[in-house]
Amino acid sequence: MTFPLFVQAEKPKAEGRPADELRAAVLKQATTEGKPVFLIFGSQGCRWCKVFDKYHGDPDVASVLSKHFVFAKVSIDENPGGDKMYLEYGKQRGVPAYSILAADGKVLADSGDEGKNIGFPYEPHEIDHYFATLTATCPALSESDAAMLRQKLNDVRPNQE
Repeated sequence: MTFPLFVQAEKPKAEGRPADELRAAVLKQATTEGKPVFLIFGSQGCRWCKVFDKYHGDPDVASVLSKHFVFAKVSIDENPGGDKMYLEYGKQRGVPAYSILAADGKVLADSGDEGKNIGFPYEPHEIDHYFATLTATCPALSESDAAMLRQKLNDVRPNQE
């Protein structure tokens, strides 16, 4: 299983329609499915965005997370209005960035950590923050699924040089 809004992980591309339309569609889907929305902001030239896309596009990761979330990716440079929507969910903070939304659009959690965007979770405290947002917004996430997700995140991380 893959997320329909993640094309190929090596060449991630957000769906090209206006950001407001995309958000409305996923909020409607979230309402229907009774799930929160995992809204990711990225850009085409962003190396860490591609790594995050590769992680979320992994079939095992996608299978687990799609049980709990409706995913959407908004490109701040390709989706019309994506740059404005990005600022609706925080200050200028770099990409990737994410917000987890209730089906009514309320922000439940985001990639902010003490005022800073963690982006792709690389450092131990960033990984902890990412998993804290997942478990806070998805209490049904099992320990075994969380362990697999953590391992997959470690596997996709580039080596620190």
